[in-house]
Amino acid sequence: MLPWKVYSAHTLSTWGDNMWWFAGGLYMMELAPENLRLTATYGLILSATVILLGATLGRWIDDSKRLTAARTCLMVQNVSVAICAVILSLYLHRENPEEWMRLATICLVIGFSAVAKLASTGNVIILQKDWIVVITGNDTHMLANMNSILRTIELTTYMLAPALVGQLFTFVGYVWTGVIIACWNLVSVCIEYLLLELIYRTHPELASKEFRNPNQTTNESKEDSEDTPKRPAQVLNVIQNFYQAWKFYFQHPVRNAGLGLALLYMTVLGFDNITYGYILTQRIPESVLGILVGGSALIGVLGSMAYPQIKKRIGMERTGLFGMFFLVSTSSLSVASLFLPGSPFLASGRPILEDSSDEFQWQSVATLLTGIIAARFGLWITDLTITQIIQEHVEEESRGTFNGVQDSLNNSLDLLKCVLVIFLPQPEQFGILVLLSYVAICCGWVSYALYSRQQRGHLFHFCRLVRHFSAPEVSNPKGTPPTNSNQLKSLEQIEELEHMI
Repeated sequence: MLPWKVYSAHTLSTWGDNMWWFAGGLYMMELAPENLRLTATYGLILSATVILLGATLGRWIDDSKRLTAARTCLMVQNVSVAICAVILSLYLHRENPEEWMRLATICLVIGFSAVAKLASTGNVIILQKDWIVVITGNDTHMLANMNSILRTIELTTYMLAPALVGQLFTFVGYVWTGVIIACWNLVSVCIEYLLLELIYRTHPELASKEFRNPNQTTNESKEDSEDTPKRPAQVLNVIQNFYQAWKFYFQHPVRNAGLGLALLYMTVLGFDNITYGYILTQRIPESVLGILVGGSALIGVLGSMAYPQIKKRIGMERTGLFGMFFLVSTSSLSVASLFLPGSPFLASGRPILEDSSDEFQWQSVATLLTGIIAARFGLWITDLTITQIIQEHVEEESRGTFNGVQDSLNNSLDLLKCVLVIFLPQPEQFGILVLLSYVAICCGWVSYALYSRQQRGHLFHFCRLVRHFSAPEVSNPKGTPPTNSNQLKSLEQIEELEHMI
């Protein structure tokens, strides 16, 4: 039976998410249009929030009833986004706001956005990393299909929501766009709340949950029995939980796959708030930017739809290797864009933003965008592969903990990117960020390759390749073992090399 309630809840959730995360970056540029520093600070604080509290959030999810955790994260996320949108609309509605009002608006919006980001992380862990694993049982093919459909929904809303918001910014304005986003979140939270209730009742197995071994906790039962626990004990418990969660992650066999995914977050070669800001400095209007984001999501949808078929044909680990290879190859276009006409990287300190010439060269930004958009195909194949590896290999009672640390790692690398942008905020310095991003993507490929070799014992079947290309010299009639001593020695050397690699 088609789990339409799961897909409907995910559609509403991701639509609201993608409306706000696109709008949030543009609002930061509206509040500080002179450079990318505020936009980077905004991203940095959001990432830091998940880094500091992600592991604790994951353990709280592990220790909470499924429906209680889902309700809490849903309400906190949607209400926080609505508050942000209202504050921005009220501020931008004033004609000549004072400086203290601008600073207060920035602080409030970033604060509530950080809360919304943490709650959104919780929603992802609950629905995509736990609930659907329980719903699909031991059917890995069904799990792969559900992962693919959920990611397709996410990318479809990522394609359509920014395109709509971009048009709203252009034709309605920043004030009314904020009002529309706030209203959407308040209506959406009611429908999502009802859908979660229906999902929980439709799948009674969700009510049965394995909790962590008491030996892995730090006197939880004792602390729960105390009416007024001492604050030092609470602080110590949080620190111990944090340490145990990270220790568990780095001792887990799928660690290298997770690290490979995390390294992909240290990049400006994707459509995030920083890249939005840079593209706007290259004279791309908001409406066109929204359409470009939609185009990148469409390529991602194709990748997510192709994932189950590729996995079925070549296996899980090889699918991840293919996705990483495609990602690295297409990202090379973005590196090449730095050396084409129109690139601020070649401006040698000229004030790009003040250039009033009508003859603007589009080669560089067009090639950059082509590389970013094409890379989405490999990125989402890689993401789905590693997501399912984690789903299948992490124990039920520890899914929240592992995924909480994974999200913390992801955001740690995203935070590093934001720090770099704060120190390199000018458009002509964006090329340095592109080069560092490409290095991080390549390191992610290496990390995943180490996991693949650990699981399969090798990366490539060199023995089969050599047998194929040197058939006249080495091969024998079908079913006949090699009799020549040189043939035996050659095959032994090839197999030894294959095992080493």
